[in-house]
Amino acid sequence: METNVRLLAFETLQDIINDKAYSNIIINEVLTNNDLSRADKNLLTELVYGTLKRKYTLDYYLKPFVQTKLKGWVRQLLWMSIYQYIYLDKVPEHAIINEAVNIAKYKGGPHNGNVVNGILRNLMRSELPNFNEITDDKKRIAIQYSLPKWLVDHWVTHFGIEETEAIAQSFLTKVTTTVRVNLTRISVENVMQRLEDEGYTVTQDNDITICLHISGKPIIESRVFKDGLVSIQDKSSMFVADVMDLQDGDIVLDACSAPGGKACHIAERLHGTGHVDATDIHEHKIDLIDFNIRKLRLSNISAFSHDATKNYDKVYDKILVDAPCSGLGVLRHKPEIKYEQSQQSIQSLVNIQLEILNNVKNHLRPGGTLVYSTCTIEQLENENVIYTFLKENKDFEFDLFEHPISGEKVKTLQVLPQHFNSDGFFITRIKRKEQ
Repeated sequence: METNVRLLAFETLQDIINDKAYSNIIINEVLTNNDLSRADKNLLTELVYGTLKRKYTLDYYLKPFVQTKLKGWVRQLLWMSIYQYIYLDKVPEHAIINEAVNIAKYKGGPHNGNVVNGILRNLMRSELPNFNEITDDKKRIAIQYSLPKWLVDHWVTHFGIEETEAIAQSFLTKVTTTVRVNLTRISVENVMQRLEDEGYTVTQDNDITICLHISGKPIIESRVFKDGLVSIQDKSSMFVADVMDLQDGDIVLDACSAPGGKACHIAERLHGTGHVDATDIHEHKIDLIDFNIRKLRLSNISAFSHDATKNYDKVYDKILVDAPCSGLGVLRHKPEIKYEQSQQSIQSLVNIQLEILNNVKNHLRPGGTLVYSTCTIEQLENENVIYTFLKENKDFEFDLFEHPISGEKVKTLQVLPQHFNSDGFFITRIKRKEQ
C-alpha cells in the first residue's frame, strides 16, 4: 500500500499504544522523516492526538457494534476512524470507510477489511450511545473525557465533581503555543514586532509580561526561535522562576533540570550574575540542556550529570526541585500518560520525590529557599509530599509567596489546566530556618 497520511497516523498510534513511544517525540520524528504537505502534517497530528485523547470514549461508541472479539490493531484502527467521523466534520464518511478498509486489508488481508467495513457502515447508520445514559457521574466523566476511573475518583475526592469535570474537559481543549522572551538579548516589544513581521499572530500574556501566545506556522520555523531570542515554555511553568524570588548574584541549583527550560529561565532572571547548576540523572539529557544554553547565549549556567538523591559538593542560596512526577497536568501534550499511570506508580514517585528533597535540603544555606514544583495535579505528589517533608524536617518552614492572580500570600499554588488554559502545575516554596 502506498504510504499515505492515515496509514502513517495509524502506525504512529500503534507505536505509542503498543510500544510505549512518547507521543510528542514520535510524532515529531514522523513529520520530520516524511515529505508531507502542511495540511497532511496537521491531519496526522490531529488524528494521533485526537484518538489518543479520546480512547475510552471512542471504545464506548464502538462497543454496541462489535459482536465478536477484535484484534487489538483492528480496534485501534476503528478508534481512529470513529474519531474522524464524530470529531472531524470536514472528512466525508465514504473517505473514512475507504481509507480504513484499505489499511485493514494492507495490514491483515480481505477478511479484516470486511470486518472494518461492516462495523463502520453499521455505526454510521445508527444512533450513537449517549453519555447521559450513564447515571454514575464519576463513571460518566471517566468515559466522556477518556480518563481512568481511579483517577476520576481521586480528583473528585480532592476537587469535587464540578471542578473534576472542568479539569477533564480542559484536557481536551486546544491550547496556544506560548514562548518566553529571552530578556538578556531582546525586549518583549522587539520580539513581538519580529514575530508579527514573520506572519505570526502574537498576544502578550495578562499575567506574565515575558510570556507570548503565538499562532500561525510552527514556532520552530521562526528565525526568532532559531536565534534563541525566545524559548518554548508553558505559561504555568514560567511561574516557577517568579516564585523563586531570584536576586542578582544568587547561586542556584536546579536538581532535576532536563530539558533545561526552567534552569535557563532562572539564568536569564539573574541578568548574567550568580550561577545556575543544572543537573539531571540522565547523561544523554545533558547535551540537550547544553544545546539550549548555547542557543540562548547564557554564560552563568552549567549543566552536568548528577543523581539528585546523592550529595552535591557545594551549598546554594536557592534550590529548585522540579521533581519527577506522574505528568498528570500535561495531558494535552502527552495524552498517553493518563493510561499508563497507576496508584502504585504514583506511590513510587512520591518515595523518589521525598528522597530528592531529603538530600538537597543538606545543600541549602540557612535562610535559603527551596521551590518544589511538579507538572501534576495529583495531591499525593504535591501537598502530601511537602507536608510530609516539613513534618520530618523541623528546620524548614513554608515561605509564603504571592498568588499570581489574587495577590494574597499563599503556602502552595495549584494551577489547574482551566485556570490559565495552560498545563496543570503545582508550586510551593519553603525556607531553611536561620541557625
